[in-house]
Amino acid sequence: MLTGLLAATYGKKISPKIQLIESREERVQAMYVLGGGSNASGSSRLRRRLLCGLSATALGPLMTAIIQLASVPCLMHFWGAAKYGDWLILFAIPSYLTLSDLGFGDASGSDMTMRVAAGDRQGAIETFQSSWVLLSLVSLFVALLAAAVVWQIRWHNWLKLTTLSDRYASAVVLVLGLYILVSQQCGILESGFRCDGNFATGNVGGTLIRVVECATGTACGALTGSLLVAASAYLISRIAGTLAYGLVLRRKNPWLSVGFRFATFSKVKELAVPAFGFIALPLANAISIQGLTLVIGSVLGSLAVVQFSTLRTLSRVNFQLMAVIAWALWPELSRAFGAGNLRLARTLHRHAYQAGLALSVIAGLALWFLGPALYSYWIRGAVRFDVNTFHILLLVTFVNSLWFTSSVVPMSTNAHHRITVAYVGFSLLAVGVGRILLARQGLSGGAMVLLLIEIPMTYLVLRTSLRQLQEKLADFLRGILVLPVCLSLDEQAE
Repeated sequence: MLTGLLAATYGKKISPKIQLIESREERVQAMYVLGGGSNASGSSRLRRRLLCGLSATALGPLMTAIIQLASVPCLMHFWGAAKYGDWLILFAIPSYLTLSDLGFGDASGSDMTMRVAAGDRQGAIETFQSSWVLLSLVSLFVALLAAAVVWQIRWHNWLKLTTLSDRYASAVVLVLGLYILVSQQCGILESGFRCDGNFATGNVGGTLIRVVECATGTACGALTGSLLVAASAYLISRIAGTLAYGLVLRRKNPWLSVGFRFATFSKVKELAVPAFGFIALPLANAISIQGLTLVIGSVLGSLAVVQFSTLRTLSRVNFQLMAVIAWALWPELSRAFGAGNLRLARTLHRHAYQAGLALSVIAGLALWFLGPALYSYWIRGAVRFDVNTFHILLLVTFVNSLWFTSSVVPMSTNAHHRITVAYVGFSLLAVGVGRILLARQGLSGGAMVLLLIEIPMTYLVLRTSLRQLQEKLADFLRGILVLPVCLSLDEQAE
C-alpha cells in the first residue's frame, strides 16, 4: 500500500531504494543498499544521522526562545505595552500570507530528495524551478492585491488599535506582508539544500537570517520608536538574507539553478496533492495562534493581547524542545517506512514519544511553580501575570505533547491529509467559540478554547499513527511505559 501511495504521488520514477521489501533476505539486502552493511554499522549510522538532525533542528527553537526573551522586554520598554500590543496585532495579520506558497515548499523538498537519491537530478531541477515559478507568480499577485486593498481597511474599528492611525497601520501591514512574501522564497531554496544532503546547512542558514532580521528590526524599532521603521528593517534584512542564502545554495549545489527554463505545468499538477496536504498545517496554526490573537484584540483590547501572547510563549517552552525531536525524527521515519522496516519505525516512534512526553511533564511542573517568578523577571511588571490562564495554558501544552510527536508518522509518508484538514476544522471551531468564552470568562476563556483543539487531535493522531505502524494501543502504551536501558536502533528488519 505504501508503494502504491508513493507511486500515485510521485509518478513512475520511484527509486528502488524505497520499495517495500517482503522477505527477510531482501530486507537485509535493502539495508545494505540504503546505507547498510552490518546491523551494527547501520545502527551507528542511524545514531549519527539522528544526532546531526537533532543538532541542526535544535538551533532553530533555541534562537526562537532567545529572540522572544530578548525582543519582548526590549520593545515593551521602549514602546510601552499598548504600542507593543498594536505591533503584535498588526504582525499577526500578514502571517496568513505564509499560506501563499500553497504547500509547495515542503512538497518539492520531499520530491527533490527522492529524485536526487534515485539519480534523477534533471527531475529535481524541474520540480525546483516549477515550484519557484509558481511561488513567485502567486507572491506577485498577492502583493499587488494587498497594495490595493490594505488602504481601504478601517483598522481602529476592527482591531481597537490604541496608538496608530488607520493610514499608518496600513503602511505597517503592507511592509510586513512584503516581508512574509519574500520569506517564502527561502522555503523553496531550503528544498535545494535538503535534497542533496545539505539539510543542516540550509537549516542553520535560515535560522541565522531570522536572528539577523529580528536583531535589526528590534534595534531599529527601539531606537526610532517607529513600527514602520521596524517593519522596514525586517523586510530589508530578509531581502539581503535571501540573496545570500541563494548564493550559498548555488555554491553548494552548482547543478541546481533558479530560473524558469525547466518549469512545467505538469510538474505543478504532480505536486498538487501532497502540497495541499501540507498547507493545512500552517493554516491551522495561523488560525489557532494569530486568529485567536485577533479575537482577543477585538474583544479585550491590545493589552490583553500582550498578556495572553507572553503567557502562551512562556507556557510553550517545552513545545520547542518537542519540535526538535519531531523534525529530527521525520527523515528517519521516512527511511524506515521506505525500507518496509516497521520494527524500526515503531522503535523510533516510541523513543521519540517517551522523550517528548518526559520533557513536557518536567518542563510543565517546573513552569507551574517557577512561572510567576520567570514571568515577572522577563516582563518586568509591564502586564499582570494571570495565574489561572497560565495554568490552563500549561495543561494545553501537556495535551499537545500527547499527539504532536506522533503526527510526524503520517507526515513522513505524505499520509497526513485527513489529520491536517481536521486540525483546520478544530481550529476554526475553537476561534468561533473563543469569542463567546472570552466575553464570559475573560482571558482564561482564550486558554480554555485551545483544549477544544488538543483533545480531539490526540485521539485522531494516535489512532492514525498506530494504524500506520500496525501497532495496537495496548502494546504502544506498554512500550512507552518501559524505560529504555539503552537506545536500541539497529536497522534490522521485522
